[in-house]
Amino acid sequence: MNSLVDNQIEEFSNNDIILEVHDLSFRYSRKQSLVLKNISVKFFRNNLTIIAGPNGSGKTTLMKHFNGQLLSQQGQIIVFNKQISKKNRREIQKLVGLVFENPDEQMFFPKVYDDVAFGPKNMQLPLEEIQVRVENALEEVQITHLKEKMTFNLSFGEKKKVALAGILAMRPKLMILDEPTIGIDPWTKPRMIETIRSLTNKRTIVVITHDVDVMKMADRLLLMKQGKIEGDFLSFNEFQQQEFQNR
Repeated sequence: MNSLVDNQIEEFSNNDIILEVHDLSFRYSRKQSLVLKNISVKFFRNNLTIIAGPNGSGKTTLMKHFNGQLLSQQGQIIVFNKQISKKNRREIQKLVGLVFENPDEQMFFPKVYDDVAFGPKNMQLPLEEIQVRVENALEEVQITHLKEKMTFNLSFGEKKKVALAGILAMRPKLMILDEPTIGIDPWTKPRMIETIRSLTNKRTIVVITHDVDVMKMADRLLLMKQGKIEGDFLSFNEFQQQEFQNR
């Protein structure tokens, strides 16, 4: 690992740690090889952390452990001082919002407003609070004009923003975004990147991405290869320099 990053980590107090992964290993079946191999890493409050790496390196599998979608087979995941388990993962999912690469996987209603309201309604919030949260989330991702639209008429990029708004409306303390710019057109991509940049002002965010333009925003960049974290960098520039030296 990078000694500069190690020094920076030492400067954080325990209060700054919001997510800890301890010796995590995982496989999807006994016949398959390990997808994650003895991963240990900490994530810190108010940071934008990028997790990058080639396809099949385990990025999305790791991400699904962060809110209990997948439960650890070996090792521990601790979020806001709570170890994730089968008993508490519903509670954890209120604290950790996950936005999938494919927005269709988390859209449940034909109308945009109703879809964004789905999460807050499940939290059994008062109607007025739901309305405020939905309006705020739509405004934050700049899609207020879509609230009465039907989701099946939206572009892929618009669907991605609706899915993001749906998670924002639940007001999680930690947000995980899986490939937020994949599949959107070159004209929509800069607006999505600007949206992500604006979210970092108030939240702790982890982004899974191959996109160099997104990677450039990182406060910290983790490089995954073959189920392991092979690099830990303070910026995209540092990562780029290291990769150039290794060629």
